[in-house]
Amino acid sequence: MHIDPALNHINLMTNDMDRLIRFYGDVIGLKPGYRPPFSVNGTWLYLGKNALIHLVETEEPCRNDDPAVNHFAFTGKGLADFLEHLRSRDVAYNVLVAPEIDLRQVVMFDPDGNMFEILFQGSEAEGVNIEPFNWKHPN
Repeated sequence: MHIDPALNHINLMTNDMDRLIRFYGDVIGLKPGYRPPFSVNGTWLYLGKNALIHLVETEEPCRNDDPAVNHFAFTGKGLADFLEHLRSRDVAYNVLVAPEIDLRQVVMFDPDGNMFEILFQGSEAEGVNIEPFNWKHPN
């Protein structure tokens, strides 16, 4: 058996699908695309040909005060441009330094309170202001 060393997708439950579609589209460029006709309402959000986030609509808001999954992460390039992009859209973030592995973790929360990160190589942080922007951990 072989399993590729990459996560295929994450599934998020939400009672406000339009808000999350707009957020993930504006913040990281995901676009709605094909989704098989499942019995529940949902949307798949794509980056290129990959459906990275699957949204499933719920009637009530989901509780994120004690999640079993703490966060999910993507890998990115272009740290300085990404941080400027977030600031221009007033998206709060914190940048953490992952010790010993030379990564910078840009931590954010979506409007439903789901924490996610975009990871960048540490060398991209040289000369870049990585101070938190409007950061307040919601939990």
